[in-house]
Amino acid sequence: MTGPLLSIISAVYNKAEVLPETLRLARAQRGIAEEDIEFVFVDDNSADGSLALLEEEAGRDPRVRIFASQDNNGPAIAFNRAASQARGRYLLAIDADDMLPGNAAKFLIDSARRFDAALVFGRSRRGEDCRDVPEDATLSVESDPLAFVAERKIVRMGFLAERQLWLKAGGADETVFIQDQSLPLRLAAAADRLVFVDALVYHLRQTGDGNLSRNVLQQHHDRFFALLPFLDRPDASPTARRAVMRQMVSSLWKMDRDRGVQLPFLSAAGRCYLLNRLLGLEPSGRLLADVAARLKTLPGIRRPGGI
Repeated sequence: MTGPLLSIISAVYNKAEVLPETLRLARAQRGIAEEDIEFVFVDDNSADGSLALLEEEAGRDPRVRIFASQDNNGPAIAFNRAASQARGRYLLAIDADDMLPGNAAKFLIDSARRFDAALVFGRSRRGEDCRDVPEDATLSVESDPLAFVAERKIVRMGFLAERQLWLKAGGADETVFIQDQSLPLRLAAAADRLVFVDALVYHLRQTGDGNLSRNVLQQHHDRFFALLPFLDRPDASPTARRAVMRQMVSSLWKMDRDRGVQLPFLSAAGRCYLLNRLLGLEPSGRLLADVAARLKTLPGIRRPGGI
């Protein structure tokens, strides 16, 4: 049996308040036949009624498919599980509290087909003015996807990927709790080209108290470990490697800053940052290994499979 054209996939944790609107906008995608789209949600052991809400929606709409986790393993693992259960040729990954314009899915699929690309990104911003993607939006084809994603610091969902590309890339890095950094990087590294839409295709809601974006130390920690494997990839271009390193040293001094270190630019991480920005110098492998060892013992950081 042939699967649908598109699977909109999401990881859910305590999003009952906004899930109805997220699902309404996902269902409202125009230009794709009802039988050509499905909605795959993995509930990551929510405690606020999210799972019950999704099960009620699935009872009314067989295109809504729900998978429940017994533990809170984190969004990286949950997104990968959603992708493994998806049946569409294309996967459109969205966070459960974000929004898609009504023509976004079709626009992204049309862009992928036009340029024979397995990966399509567009612009995003916070705000609920979820207007259609302009039909005359400028498209560009990038031949070094990893460099593009690293240089643009793409750390969000709202992109289209062929399911086969997701499988080839291995999805999100499951050794890192949050998927936002590792998933775009890993997909880009596995892609021959990507299309970039120079227009808003994805809208993020304002962060709430329970949003992982509020935990800046978690963000810096996960960014470092998501980026680290790309320094030694033999297929990474020099441009991509430089962009990865710039992000890494930036995350290190920002972590010192946000931990309350006095004069963070004068710390070891701060000096690495300045030398990298001013002279292009890179920290030694030994220093990066020492930093990684310290970060692994940092308190208050969530890691896959629990706290």
